Amino acid sequence: MTKGQGYWFGRKRFGWGISPTSWEGWASIAVYCALMISTTRMDFLAGHRVWDVATKVLLTVVLLVIVLAKFDSSKRT
Repeated sequence: MTKGQGYWFGRKRFGWGISPTSWEGWASIAVYCALMISTTRMDFLAGHRVWDVATKVLLTVVLLVIVLAKFDSSKRT
């Protein structure tokens, strides 16, 4: 990865999948996890099960959009 491209995620070195390759990628995963935990706690206390599922789906879609936008899709050799 060159410095100017701005990729946050890339292919894993071994195995199959995508992993964070920069601090921005790791930060986005950390924010996602923190929001998932905090919304679970808030929704559990309020008793809104449908809202809990909708929030989780929305957060996951937002993370996937970020990953796809900041993913280095070049093939490894």
